[in-house]
This record gives sequence, structure tokens and C-alpha cells, in this order.
Amino acid sequence: MRGLVPGDPASLSALGASATRASRELAAACEASGTAYASLKDVWGTSTSVRVRKEGRRALDALTVGGRHTEAVGAALQSYAVELSALQARARAVLDEASAAGITVEAGRARLAWGVTGEADAATTRGRADTVAKVQAELDAVAAQHRRRRDRFLAEVAASTTELEALARSLRVS
Repeated sequence: MRGLVPGDPASLSALGASATRASRELAAACEASGTAYASLKDVWGTSTSVRVRKEGRRALDALTVGGRHTEAVGAALQSYAVELSALQARARAVLDEASAAGITVEAGRARLAWGVTGEADAATTRGRADTVAKVQAELDAVAAQHRRRRDRFLAEVAASTTELEALARSLRVS
């Protein structure tokens, strides 16, 4: 399925599962850190510890936000993997249908196969041209859906990346 609907749903799904697992680990780390932070907060009484407490709270908040982003990206990867797999199956079905009708598809373009394909009469020629047009329309629809879904997925990941970069910048101690 190289040219028509590129991508590897299995790898995307595995990556999504890894991201989801990482988000659970971040949530557990956040919970453990929050408990430790709360126990120290009670014994911190000096004014020097105010900055340390604030930085600790910011770090815990960042850990929570990072976990949410990791969960969201994991879900987006899983969702896109399912969509990509369905699109690839649909593309295979269109290609099989085209092949059975004597139509070849190269670089996403449908055309009649070379050679003698049947009787040479006007009605048959029109019918074949209509079949080629139908196959081409289906191929175009699959390609358009793939572009829309890929672009939506990439936008989700880019938005998460931008937000995490801003979070990382805000955590830098000056």
C-alpha cells in the first residue's frame, strides 16, 4: 500500500500504547511526588523554603500537565492507527475491484490495462470509461480522507508539542 495510503498502523499503535503506558507512569510518579511534597511541606517553616516550595509545586503541576499531554498523544496515535488501517483496507478493496475490472492503478491514477480487454463497441468502451472514472473517484476519496486525517493528527501532536515547549520554558530557573 506504499503509494496510496502510506503509513504503518501497527507501529503507530505500538507507539500509542507506549505513550499511554508512560502517561500512567507519570501519573504514578506525580502521586508519589505529591505525597512526598505534602509530607515535607509540614516541616518547612523557614522563609528560605518558600522558593523551594513554589518550585516544587510548579514541578508537580508540570508533571501533571505532561502526563495529560502524553495520554492525549497516546490516544491520538491509537486513533490514527485505527483510521489508517481502515483506509488501507478500503484502498486494497478498491485496488482489488479495479484489477478485477481490468483497470490498473499506478501512482494513484486509474487507467485501462494494456491489451485487448473485450469487444470493441461504443457501449462497452463507455462502460469501461465509466468504471475507470468510478475507481478514480474512489481512489481520490481515500487519498483525501487520508490527508485530512493525517493533517488532523499532525495538528494535535504539534499543538501538544507547542504547549509542552512553553511549559518547559516556564520551568527553567533563571
